[in-house]
Amino acid sequence: MIETGGTSGSAGHMGSTGGQQASGGQAGTTPAAGGQTGTTGGQAGTTAQPASGGHTGPTTSSSQAGTTTQPTSGAQAGTAQPASGGQTGAAGQSGTAGIADVGGSVVGSGGSTTATGGRISSGGATSASGGSTTATGGRISSGGTTSASGGSTTATGGRISSGGTTSTGGLSSGGTTSSSGGSSSTSSGSTGGKPDQGSLPAITVHLAGDSTMANYAATTTQEGWGQEFGQFFISKVTIDNQAQGGANVQSFYSGKWKTLIANVQAGDYVLAAFGINDSGTTHGPVTVPDFTAEFDTMADEVAAKKATFIPTTSSPLQVWVGGKETNDRLQPYCDATIAVGKAKNLLVDDLNARGVEYYNSIGQTAAAALTFNGDKAHFDKAGATEMAQLAAQELTRIGSPLAAYLK
Repeated sequence: MIETGGTSGSAGHMGSTGGQQASGGQAGTTPAAGGQTGTTGGQAGTTAQPASGGHTGPTTSSSQAGTTTQPTSGAQAGTAQPASGGQTGAAGQSGTAGIADVGGSVVGSGGSTTATGGRISSGGATSASGGSTTATGGRISSGGTTSASGGSTTATGGRISSGGTTSTGGLSSGGTTSSSGGSSSTSSGSTGGKPDQGSLPAITVHLAGDSTMANYAATTTQEGWGQEFGQFFISKVTIDNQAQGGANVQSFYSGKWKTLIANVQAGDYVLAAFGINDSGTTHGPVTVPDFTAEFDTMADEVAAKKATFIPTTSSPLQVWVGGKETNDRLQPYCDATIAVGKAKNLLVDDLNARGVEYYNSIGQTAAAALTFNGDKAHFDKAGATEMAQLAAQELTRIGSPLAAYLK
């Protein structure tokens, strides 16, 4: 989206509400969506007639008669008639650039403007000299303009706001360029609009969990996903992995939690993922109400340290039925983890849901290759890395501030 006050390029422009087509506009050679090259009826722009309250501007020497052009249904040849309230400059020429979506107008000089699902509205205009402007799903509004000389500006869900001008470059995939009367020139654009990571303070991310998260010695090929989690963060993040094999939420709280919480500083984050041992018989079970109560206590203690608690659902168990990964055993504990998040107004990292989706997407054979010695719960390096990446990506999906530290 290009908003409020951008700069118009050469060859003039015509908006849909209060916009203006400057003098010297010349017919483009390539029609936009909905435009059509005609064969007869071209007429010099000196006979331009405004619609609904517009008025005709002065004649300039650079005008050129619009010959051999005929607009499609509803357009008017050679008179360059603007939409409601627009203004047409004298000697303007209706060209073959067609019409923009939802009432906007397009003027090009040898270039073209294509609108796909977007709109040019409220005085917005696009003017290009030899270049092109493509909007896919966005819109140009409130007087904003995009000007390119021989280049192109492509917006895919991005936006240029507050008077910024973008030239000979691309703005792509959700990037945002914002300036006050300034300009931004880029050849690749930005993705995701990440903050200035240089200004972020150093923090520690503390991990509480079981064997599926824990660190392992280099003498074994087994790994927990917490062991690989740090690689997805910038160097300002330290990982304190306190996860312990065989732990359920109660045994962890009565043991290693004391060490973890003592190390937590203001501004840190704590991820806690339990459910596998809690739902079993070897190191459990822990009832769902008791499980919930323990998570509540941990959340309160982290908040008291002015840190952020992120309840995290456990990585999935590989239990396949009919070629699909099932989650019957873990689901009650996942639901309880999510419920704690809602009750405490906390963002939940739903690793379990993302893991089940991933296993189903690659199938049982490929998923089995990610485990340690064919175990249904534990990982080799590849499996641990995949789960760590899913947990990291989930931080972005849920909008956690911790995602600002991701690479």
